[in-house]
Amino acid sequence: VPAFLNKLYSMVDESATDDYIHWSQNGKSFIVKDHKEFAKIVLPRYYKHNTFASFVRQLNMYNFHKIPAVHQGALLLETQREHWEFSNEHFRRGSLDRLALATRKRNKEHEKKSDSSSVSLAKLIRDITVIRQQQEDISTELSSLQKDNSILWQESLAAREKHQQHKEVIARILHFLTSVFSGHNITPAANSQQINGP
Repeated sequence: VPAFLNKLYSMVDESATDDYIHWSQNGKSFIVKDHKEFAKIVLPRYYKHNTFASFVRQLNMYNFHKIPAVHQGALLLETQREHWEFSNEHFRRGSLDRLALATRKRNKEHEKKSDSSSVSLAKLIRDITVIRQQQEDISTELSSLQKDNSILWQESLAAREKHQQHKEVIARILHFLTSVFSGHNITPAANSQQINGP
């Protein structure tokens, strides 16, 4: 149970403070009489301040509600009130065990920031996932290109080898033909010399 609520219950339940703060008749709310005197005399005994506005602000944080004051059938303005009355469904006379249920209001701005942070985080995770997928696609493409390059390189080497083999075959053929035709050119000349004589 928050210290504020424990101190509040003790302050309201304490008979010595009844001139300034006490339970309502049905015990479902409490009443502050003469808030200026209450702030000056009672508040410092239980809290580290004597500001009534701060006290009311803390009550609001724990979902206490002000009950409108009625005087002879007419609503009174806050400046005209002789007393202030507050209630909370979990703050009841004789029900200390219910204090734990009187929780603080959740900060809407904080919730909004938390929601925004969650959305931003979710978007960041999605973006990272997309980037990772893109990286995987690029890696796959690079692997494919490397494989294609390897195949092209092997084909190029094979083509060079074939080209070299063809050159060697052609060179041999030319050499053979040269030797053959050279032999035919010499033989007729020799025969002519044998026929005609010296």
